[in-house]
Amino acid sequence: MEERIVVKLFSDVGMGELFMARLFHLKDRILSGVFGLERRKEVEDTITGLIFDGLEPAFRSLRELRKEWVDDKVPEKKKRQHIENVYSYLTIAYKDRLQQVAKEFGYDIGFVFQKDARFTIGSEAFIVQYPKIGVDFIRMITDDRDTWLTHMISVRNDAIDHAAGKDREIIKELQKSMNLEETEKIFDNCWKSIEDIILMFALDKTDEKYGQRILELKEYRLNPDHPERLGWFLIPGHPANRNVT
Repeated sequence: MEERIVVKLFSDVGMGELFMARLFHLKDRILSGVFGLERRKEVEDTITGLIFDGLEPAFRSLRELRKEWVDDKVPEKKKRQHIENVYSYLTIAYKDRLQQVAKEFGYDIGFVFQKDARFTIGSEAFIVQYPKIGVDFIRMITDDRDTWLTHMISVRNDAIDHAAGKDREIIKELQKSMNLEETEKIFDNCWKSIEDIILMFALDKTDEKYGQRILELKEYRLNPDHPERLGWFLIPGHPANRNVT
């Protein structure tokens, strides 16, 4: 008997969504040209896991929240559950899966999620160890921690998962961010930061002796919502490009 092949829809979130288009373009088109990436398959697999274990389910909950936010017939408890899902899945994407991606690239970024004293020590060591990207990486991460990252993880840990026994005033303050507007901001901040971090890792692994470098596309500079942000470009005058026309 001939075996029947059953095709099932894996996800209803496609490349029409900006975060999917940009991260898959980065994974499939940009990382493929990084000669110094030794564990390429493992890196690509962990990025795929980051998307489908964290960002994609977070987006689906956000999508439902957008539909139901102003509908008075939808119970507030259901809206609240969508918000909790977004924060929880984003924390999985950033704190858990992104650390796995970093590890496959060859970096330990656990210090990013430590308290200030340990973060400072880890930051100083990172800058020394990775001088090509260290200062820019730490500057970006410090700004993220100060503006949204620490807050996102605190909402998930202290207002959602482990609220019992916590200071009620602190929980009330954290819960102010549990609305549609703030949830959308957190989602955008999270995936764009992930994109930037993976790009920085790729830049650190790129050796310009091969005559190419990663640059932002003109289309992206004109429109930050363009589905493709980056491309590989020849370095003018580089010996490796002498015979390239």
